[in-house]
Amino acid sequence: MKWNEIKIKTSEEAYDSVSYMLTSIGAGGVAIEDPNDIRKEILKPNSLDYADEEFLNSLGEDVVIKAYFLGETNVSEIIALIREKLTYINNFLNVGEGYIGYCEVDDEDWSTSWKKYYKPFELTDGLVVKPTWEKYDNKDDETVIELDPGMAFGTGTHETTKMCAAFLHKYLKSGYSVIDVGCGSGILSIISCKLGASRVTAVDIDEVAVKVTKENCAINRVDHSVTVFKGVVTDIKNEKADIVIANIIADVIIDLSSSIPCYLKEGGIFITSGIIKERKDEVLEKYLSEGFKCEETIEMGEWVAMALRCLGSL
Repeated sequence: MKWNEIKIKTSEEAYDSVSYMLTSIGAGGVAIEDPNDIRKEILKPNSLDYADEEFLNSLGEDVVIKAYFLGETNVSEIIALIREKLTYINNFLNVGEGYIGYCEVDDEDWSTSWKKYYKPFELTDGLVVKPTWEKYDNKDDETVIELDPGMAFGTGTHETTKMCAAFLHKYLKSGYSVIDVGCGSGILSIISCKLGASRVTAVDIDEVAVKVTKENCAINRVDHSVTVFKGVVTDIKNEKADIVIANIIADVIIDLSSSIPCYLKEGGIFITSGIIKERKDEVLEKYLSEGFKCEETIEMGEWVAMALRCLGSL
């Protein structure tokens, strides 16, 4: 099968939003080459990799995103749409150089190339994420999640996922029910189960994300507790959870503000991230107006996460 590989050069602060945008407009997958991830891996005290200072400096600062669209896609139209979307994102984040070109590639040329950048890492204290193809000797007190992101968005390495995981550690109690909005690779659904959730409903607009989430839940033996389907949160019928998670982008989080109370029990917690610092107050003000109380916010890099308590339910 032939694919159109569209390249975008962007900043570290914007690549999360740009990647989400690309999948939302139909990319069959994205490969992210972040020079900072390479530096972190090489510079670890126990790393077996070595690189001199000249090589590290040559990596630059820009993140390169390669998005893959089916060969029959009208390339001119999709590039024009990408440029339009990047211009919009640039109102809130520095998207950098943006679109830098495209080429035609075969399946095998890209579908596994991103794996070399993805290694086991500690997401939060005692919680380790391990790619399925890597070996890892876990300690007795560690919880290990095996993950194969495939072509779905969300490997767990980003700050927004780390903050959501930290909030789950704090607020999720054994037996809780959870709704994961925009589940991506399923990492937050799996974490919820590992921390004691009795039931998780995971939803995403992307068919690939739904497929990968199901596969990852099976790998981690939590598929009996997780229901995954394609759609949006309002497609869920007659369900109220103890916790709702949405690690997406500020615009969508704001749009969801009137719907989330319908899916939370009274006193339930809404955990959300993907919010850039510049829009923190806008998101917070909207949810306070919908009857939420802000329990706490945390920041990491350019990103904000919030834990919001629902004071009433609809």
